[in-house]
Amino acid sequence: MTESVHPCLTCGVCCQNYRVEFSIYELQSMGGTVPDELAHEVPGKGNRARMNGTERHPVRCVALRELPEVGEGCMGCGIYEQRSKPCRDFPFASYGCHDTREKFGLPVLQEQEVERWQEAA
Repeated sequence: MTESVHPCLTCGVCCQNYRVEFSIYELQSMGGTVPDELAHEVPGKGNRARMNGTERHPVRCVALRELPEVGEGCMGCGIYEQRSKPCRDFPFASYGCHDTREKFGLPVLQEQEVERWQEAA
């Protein structure tokens, strides 16, 4: 794999650690972008949906998949352009990112690596 691949594309642990809950208005059937078949309505919450696979432990969002078109060993969101607001808002190299990487046995991102990718964004 080349050095030009974003660290998130060799990780995917946020998709295996967090519940992804969002407004039902983000579902395609409601005018949003998230494919309906990948989520379900949250019982008792009326206007909330949750990505399938994130409602139980172990967590694994159904949208997480291998990305051979990006490179060997790459994985990420299979609906990246259609993903929900919580996924769009999850900050790269945040405390949650570092904490989750550590939980899964991955090294914490180095400062120079973080700076490089934040500048590229």
